[in-house]
Amino acid sequence: MRTAYKIVAHLISLAVVVQAAVVAWSMFEAIALLQRGIMPAGPPFAAILHGNIGMYVVPVLAIALVAIALFAHAGLKWALLTLLAVALQIALAFAAFGAPWLGMLHGINAFAVLALAEVAAYSMAHAEVSIRVRRHVAYPAA
Repeated sequence: MRTAYKIVAHLISLAVVVQAAVVAWSMFEAIALLQRGIMPAGPPFAAILHGNIGMYVVPVLAIALVAIALFAHAGLKWALLTLLAVALQIALAFAAFGAPWLGMLHGINAFAVLALAEVAAYSMAHAEVSIRVRRHVAYPAA
């Protein structure tokens, strides 16, 4: 379970890096089209990809991290904090369509998601392994 926890935490971090890459791709694609005088009819493919990864892949991974933490009996605090940061990330994304300046907070919070996922993986890798030991105790005869 600990290995699964670490893998899922690192996958969340990887997804954040991929998100940053596709949003940059999206912006440069839009800028290139506008410089050629082409007004895009809709969002670029990379923007749609960014939205789909952020709305479906990352939340599923964050929920899986919480579920694994429950089964592993370890790492729940960091898993829940990561899930909270992911929920805030989605809320900021939707709010940014009405108030574009919130997009800056959306970008900043991405670093928080990445950091929390990596701290979760690190804490699980360095957590003490507690093994329940059965003690054999001799009781006096009654």
